[in-house]
Amino acid sequence: MNLQKCDKCNTQFKWGKISKSLFLAYRPIQCNQCGMKHRITFFSRIIISLLIVPPIWIFSFIISNQLSLSTSYTVSIMIIYSVLISLFFPFLVKYSFDY
Repeated sequence: MNLQKCDKCNTQFKWGKISKSLFLAYRPIQCNQCGMKHRITFFSRIIISLLIVPPIWIFSFIISNQLSLSTSYTVSIMIIYSVLISLFFPFLVKYSFDY
């Protein structure tokens, strides 16, 4: 698992820069070295959605009801899961060169 690199100059993007891009509605990343813009790929958007939405839906509607968990406990677990999985997003997403 490596962080994305610039397609033009091969400079590695910083974890914080990628995270900021993801949390600001997939804003393009500009390379600090060469200034080229990179946009998140459609496939990466799908991966992020699949890692967040289905597990939360399954947990909140199926598992929490079967285990009779309280609403506050269920919401807390979903928030913790979302935060933990989002720490790995910068390693999973791919950006493409913006022409």
